[in-house]
Amino acid sequence: MARTSSNPRIVNRTVRAKLPVRRDPYWHLIAEGQHLGYRRTEQGGTWVARYYTPEQGRRFHALGTADDTAGANGTHVLSFQEALKAAQDWFNVVMKADGAGVRIGPYTVADAAHDWLGKWKGSERSKATSDANVRHYILPALGKLELARLDRGTIETWLHDLATKPPVRIQDRMQSTKKLAPSRQSKIVYDPNDPETQRKRKDSANRVFNDLSALLTAAYKNDKVASEKPWKTVDKLDGASKVSTEGLSIDEAKRFIAACPPDFLILVQAALITGCRYFDLCEMKVKAYVERFHAVEVRQSKTGEMQRSYLTDDEEAFFVKQIAGKQPDDFVFLRSDGKPWGKSHQQDRMRDALKAANINRPVRFHDLRHTVGQWMAESGMDMKVISKQLGHSSVKVTEKHYVQYTPEFLSKTVRANKPSFAIAG
Repeated sequence: MARTSSNPRIVNRTVRAKLPVRRDPYWHLIAEGQHLGYRRTEQGGTWVARYYTPEQGRRFHALGTADDTAGANGTHVLSFQEALKAAQDWFNVVMKADGAGVRIGPYTVADAAHDWLGKWKGSERSKATSDANVRHYILPALGKLELARLDRGTIETWLHDLATKPPVRIQDRMQSTKKLAPSRQSKIVYDPNDPETQRKRKDSANRVFNDLSALLTAAYKNDKVASEKPWKTVDKLDGASKVSTEGLSIDEAKRFIAACPPDFLILVQAALITGCRYFDLCEMKVKAYVERFHAVEVRQSKTGEMQRSYLTDDEEAFFVKQIAGKQPDDFVFLRSDGKPWGKSHQQDRMRDALKAANINRPVRFHDLRHTVGQWMAESGMDMKVISKQLGHSSVKVTEKHYVQYTPEFLSKTVRANKPSFAIAG
């Protein structure tokens, strides 16, 4: 192990204030394998201890906040001397535990995942998705790895391997059918050489990587690991985005609406008015309508963020009609049998209506949300307004994922506005 020199720059807080902000702590050698670290951030500094043994490698322990902006109190705001003592106290605890054969274990990816999910701040639906990603795709390959030893190469290899494997449900079906007689084996349609299959697997792998990055970043912010470079420097897989948009043109939307059965027609209209996701419409209560803003407000199931969709006069009249005679906690939209809409209830209706409308593309209910963004953009609406209307965290999300101009619109706009330098001839 390389020996780290003592670092007098972190002793005095006046000197510390002049240190550049950086991801990695400034380390101060206390004894062989024992270091006190000072991590400099925009908001101030924090103290972290690092202990190394050849048997167990590096272990980290958060000590508290540095007394950069507030006076030291000996508990959670520490001067250098107080942090030094706290580090030495921790080193003694670890050494005694090691000597007694009691393992104060290294902080692993599994530990980070447990802490991240335990402090979840988003919706329960999103948590369920992330929990499944952690259990099925992250923990089997990375769970036992110590964060301090996790490197970029390991993460890149895991990400690329993930993109080459079938989804867990397909793997389970493949495994279960092996136990059956050939005549009883179900046919599993999964072609790893199909370009669309490859794109979908890359997209899924990138989504799982988002969860891995989030749980590792949370661990870094809690001083469980000294650097976030191993995952921050990993690039997502290319070729994962869907190339073509499946949004509907105005004419297609009219044909599609005309082909929808009555109960589904109301739900589709609501989607095209608000841009809300399917599950958000399924769970929308009467109290979501806010008369003074001429809008409906929903807590998005995917992000947990509030989406406020403003309504035109006609759209507001539509919502007022749907909630007439209902109580604030009643569902706005119900099926024809009086029961709430639920998982997959929309799929058969989408397929049948698209077929009846002679729209021969795999348009999903979620693509109605893309359609709304596309229409608003093509009408000349400001991108910031569109972003707010759809409840996005930033304009970049709107531009990248939800607004894709149609070829017809681009052609018409360019032909009408682009200066021509062709000389007739």
